Amino acid sequence: MDAVEAIKRRVDLVGYIGRFTQLQRAGRGFRGLCPFHAEKTPSFYVFPERGTWRCFGACGEGGDIFTFVQKRDNVDFRGALRTLAEEAGVQLFEDDPKRRAHLDRLAAIVSAAVGYYERKLAEAEGEEASAYLREARGLTHETIRAWHLGWAPAGWHNLRDFLLNRGYTVEDMMAAGLLVEPDDGREPYDRFRGRVIVPIANERGEFIALGGRTLHNEEPKYLNSPQTELFDKGRTLFGLHLARDAIRNAGEVVVVEGYMDVLGPWQAGFRNVVATMGTSLTQEHARLLRGFAPRIVLALDPDTAGANAAERAGSLVLGVQTEEQAALAVRQADEMASSVDIDLRVARLPSGKDPDELIREDPEAWRGAIEAAVPFAEFLIFRLLGTDRPASPLEVRHTVDRLRPVLLSVRDPVERSLYIQRVARHLGVSEESIAERIRPARTRPVRQAKRGADPLTPEEVLLALLLRHPALRAAYRNYPATLFGGAVEREIFRRWLADPASATEPLDEVGRRAQQLLSYRLPPLSDPEARRAADEKIRSILQDRIRLHLKARAETLSEAEHELGPERLAELAFAAWRGEVPSGPERELAEAIIEELELGLSIHRKESWLAR
Repeated sequence: MDAVEAIKRRVDLVGYIGRFTQLQRAGRGFRGLCPFHAEKTPSFYVFPERGTWRCFGACGEGGDIFTFVQKRDNVDFRGALRTLAEEAGVQLFEDDPKRRAHLDRLAAIVSAAVGYYERKLAEAEGEEASAYLREARGLTHETIRAWHLGWAPAGWHNLRDFLLNRGYTVEDMMAAGLLVEPDDGREPYDRFRGRVIVPIANERGEFIALGGRTLHNEEPKYLNSPQTELFDKGRTLFGLHLARDAIRNAGEVVVVEGYMDVLGPWQAGFRNVVATMGTSLTQEHARLLRGFAPRIVLALDPDTAGANAAERAGSLVLGVQTEEQAALAVRQADEMASSVDIDLRVARLPSGKDPDELIREDPEAWRGAIEAAVPFAEFLIFRLLGTDRPASPLEVRHTVDRLRPVLLSVRDPVERSLYIQRVARHLGVSEESIAERIRPARTRPVRQAKRGADPLTPEEVLLALLLRHPALRAAYRNYPATLFGGAVEREIFRRWLADPASATEPLDEVGRRAQQLLSYRLPPLSDPEARRAADEKIRSILQDRIRLHLKARAETLSEAEHELGPERLAELAFAAWRGEVPSGPERELAEAIIEELELGLSIHRKESWLAR
């Protein structure tokens, strides 16, 4: 749960707003005098089920608890977030000055280390490492400079002493993952020694960790920084900061396993490539990448981890080892694709060729492998199936049994049927026999699992459409942010109007929410179709707002009828109909009657303001 949702769940909207204006029960909501303008008849409503409030009087303001604080305290969204986080007891790490200063210091230490190692590579003691990068890896000076590659000399305290002279403490270096503390009580020493250094940056280009590679394949060949407050392997994708624009332009991102497999493609002009940091491809990775492109292609060396390439694919995606775990990989990959709205595929690379080697030898073969990438489930099924046809009925049965959990894990019945058809052709048996063999032993109604997220509201669908179709910005540039009820949604809309490309960058709560909205599965639409769908959602939002207003006015008139009697209310209604608005305390009531009549008509009016 993010900070915004945590605050909304912990802070009672009625209780909080009730501190600033007296609220009374009115139907399923609460009503009171508007705290933002002077009035005698209550026109301010709070709707706890929706988590919203709105004034149906002179100011017409409305929103959620964040917009209430913004309006009351005259602050921006971040100011309201800080106020309510303190109210709810939710800690905002990025807004904690001490923590922010601590993280900035750690990032500065890593950046200083990058500069130190980069200079060492250019000195005489880095000559062997430079030759390795140029000759063995085929990297140019441009690539070496662009990625800030460096060299860690074979000493125990080189970096430590350098950073101490720069004013950093050993504790800070330990927290940044640059030093190792031995178990025998000796003083900490440099983590990276005698290695080529590859700096690791986050998606914003800030250095957060280091990777090291030996020159002569000593073990461990590769060494990365440990998990730190800056470096989360499950969220970090190497090279994303330099690949962002290329990913957006290509509409797809290629994921490889190591940073060296990113450098070669980048140098050859394939700049939409990133690497995981020794972990599976997580949903956090997928959500991060979905903000840049809808298609993710896994580029694997089938022989790297052994003969079973299916296990290799499963290991990269979700760390699986057996057929049952492979089925879990397909199922979870399918769920990942559904929840994050991605097209997850696997590129079949030639046996024994990693991406770096393939691109250096045959760039067109790399291009062809990426273009021919197949759905993840298909790759895994046919790698498990193998190329040789079983020699006996018993082997056929065993093969089908091995494929059974994987086939059953494919949720889409059409896709599963297609795979069954192809498996049947390969094995020389009927589709019906395979379907019968893999059918679960007992079929019983399965209760549908509750989805983790509620259905999207019209406002959320509208934002998802706009984020997915940045070309619509010109059509909606004059629309007010108050079209949206929530403070986060308003801020997302403002950012989208300013720069659609950066609106989904997960730099704060607003960006992360925008990324979630972008990841929701929507039907494929052209820009004109998306425009029509967005207009329809705007109509729905406005009509819903009118209905809400009408309901609030109806409750006001119902109470007036109870207090004044139906005869007096009828007299006021007739006077209002003739245009004779009385003066005094009954004036607002008469205006409410007129407004209710107008609102009732506006809901059913054929011509909306959008059509005018």
